[in-house]
Amino acid sequence: MVCLCVSSLLISLLLEYDYSMTMDIEKTISYWLESAAYDLETGKTLLRSKRYPYALFFGHLAIEKLLKALVVKKSGDHAPYSHSLVVLSKKSTLEIPEAITDQLAEFMEFHTEARYPDAKMDFYQKCTKEFSQEKFREIKKVYTWLRKKSEN
Repeated sequence: MVCLCVSSLLISLLLEYDYSMTMDIEKTISYWLESAAYDLETGKTLLRSKRYPYALFFGHLAIEKLLKALVVKKSGDHAPYSHSLVVLSKKSTLEIPEAITDQLAEFMEFHTEARYPDAKMDFYQKCTKEFSQEKFREIKKVYTWLRKKSEN
């Protein structure tokens, strides 16, 4: 019976605990921004070394982390556990032009198809030097636009 009471007490304390109070907003934003910049540089290195599918994967990852920084900045809360660039862009509450939203949706292919075996081989064949360089240019353009928004 004592064990049940202690368990009930712990559960009620956990339910009442405000987890957002323990989060250092600026530190979290900084983490996401620094990590995004690192991943973009990693993507550039992979592109130069002709690891095209993974260059695009890291480009997607950089944008994902940048969007998570924007979500934290705007909401004051943790970013959701999502890899969807479109979902994260909506959660950021930014007014994002439709053309950029369309690109974010297109970039989702780089996350899913680079990671999962069923789609991997088709994606690898699609990732020619020309295709990958063009898509990475688009990633950098969107990244730069979002990064400027993070400074406001």
